[in-house]
Amino acid sequence: MSNSAPRQLANLGTFKPPVENEFTQTAKGGEFWAFTNLEKIISNTIGIMTVLAGLFFIYQFVIAALNWVTSAGEKGKLESARTQMLNAAIGLILVVGAYAIIGLVGRVVGLDLLEPAKMLKTLVPQ
Repeated sequence: MSNSAPRQLANLGTFKPPVENEFTQTAKGGEFWAFTNLEKIISNTIGIMTVLAGLFFIYQFVIAALNWVTSAGEKGKLESARTQMLNAAIGLILVVGAYAIIGLVGRVVGLDLLEPAKMLKTLVPQ
């Protein structure tokens, strides 16, 4: 059985090649894409460093707690463990304070530095 009807081609639309690359193309508000990429790099770096600082705090605090428990009442070891716990807590407070300052500076300058997750979603196709 042969089909003698002519075949019709599907309309696939038109292809428009890009005329600008991502470094010369301007984004909304007149910002360059390269500047937006720098913003993404800074934001992701700040996010990673904050997570690492939090993990380091937990590590230091747990080690200090173990030293406290194993000190067996020795005054020197007990004081050392207490100082290590205090330093870990001060470090965490400094990281949280720095995070707040970065957020404030980012808002004043007009950059979105504290939302790396929102920027990473743009990299993953929906």
